[in-house]
Amino acid sequence: MQTLELTETSYHRLLKRQIRKSLPPELAEHSDIQDFLLAVNQAYTEYQDDLTRMELILEQSSGELFKANRELSRIAQEKTEEAAHTSKRLEEVVGSISEVLVQLDREGNFTYLNQAWESITGYPVSTSLGQSFKGFFPTLESRDKLVDILTPGTDTKDETIRLITANGQEKWLGVSLSPYYSNGGHIGFTGTLADVTARVTAETKLQSYTRDLERINAELDQFAYVVSHDLKAPLRAINNLSEWIEEDISDMLEGETKDQFRLLRGRVHRMENLINGILSYSRAGRMKTVREKFNIRGFVDELCESFSTKKPLKFTIEGDKATDIEAEKIALTQILQNLISNGIKYNDKAEIDITVGWKDLGGQFEFYVGDNGPGISPEFHERIFIIFQTLQARDEVESTGVGLAIVKKILDEKHSKIRIDSVMGEGTTFFFTWPKNEAKDI
Repeated sequence: MQTLELTETSYHRLLKRQIRKSLPPELAEHSDIQDFLLAVNQAYTEYQDDLTRMELILEQSSGELFKANRELSRIAQEKTEEAAHTSKRLEEVVGSISEVLVQLDREGNFTYLNQAWESITGYPVSTSLGQSFKGFFPTLESRDKLVDILTPGTDTKDETIRLITANGQEKWLGVSLSPYYSNGGHIGFTGTLADVTARVTAETKLQSYTRDLERINAELDQFAYVVSHDLKAPLRAINNLSEWIEEDISDMLEGETKDQFRLLRGRVHRMENLINGILSYSRAGRMKTVREKFNIRGFVDELCESFSTKKPLKFTIEGDKATDIEAEKIALTQILQNLISNGIKYNDKAEIDITVGWKDLGGQFEFYVGDNGPGISPEFHERIFIIFQTLQARDEVESTGVGLAIVKKILDEKHSKIRIDSVMGEGTTFFFTWPKNEAKDI
């Protein structure tokens, strides 16, 4: 009865079905068979448990995979939309670039062009692709330049080439192309094309203006030379005639008449100085002189030694003795000579003190020339740099009024500044800047 109950109630359902179907009752109740059936039942039970656990795991994994798949689908959708947006923005950026982005195959045929090509040349991008780059440049000069640019090498080549647009307009393109290689072989060129018509036109006009200016300056120099010669000749004649007349009638001349003859020759001498001053002013800043490197202290010492006067004269030199400068020495000499000369000429003191100094301001030098003279009233600080302007009557102090005008003109050419510090009755100091690195001549 125990065996029958076990068979009916404890075996796995699959095993019970097989017992009923295949085993006769007497065999099913045999003790050996019972042990075998119990082992099989245990295997079925474990298998069922494993199957249940597997189904649970698969169910959980399936849910996780579903969620992951849904998340991946969402991310893929976002990335696709982002890529599409980026691609659109890239197309817009490329389309808005004013320069032509170009790609050529090794034979020089267009394989890529952006919309700027059509904007600049008027030729549609769609019909230009596949065509030879050389075909758009009809002149022999332009073709020769392109042959050089489209020669394979390692460096980027730049050239300015004239092009005739689709509507017959002449334009200049700045072409910059670089060869590119793949697997060691040359397969084409990449680069840019830019519309440089405005720049080329401006350069052409500038060259024309430069030639005109050089011609005008040459004519001006010639004119100044001729005028100087033609004006000085009669002045010398007047001076000589006055001396001859004075010699011929010397026994008839009295004190006032002699003074008039002296005044006449003085006016002739002043007129000659004015002519020389005008010539110097017209040439100031225009004469090309060589830049040279020299020591400032030695230069100033040599310059101060060239001055002399009837009054006691003392020079005070201030500045770093080791400072060197590279500059147009002649122009700097003109400035310092005029400032020192004025400090001596207009000095009202019994003993003349002149101070010359310099400072390194980093990007430029500052020079200064001071004197112990009468000083300059503030209302004249600008006027004294105007040509022919003098603070004292020329009959009191002989002056052309050109020296400071030359100083100002030279400094204006150098984009430098000059200022005045003056105390009435105590003296005046002129400060001016000088570029440390002057622009090289082109």
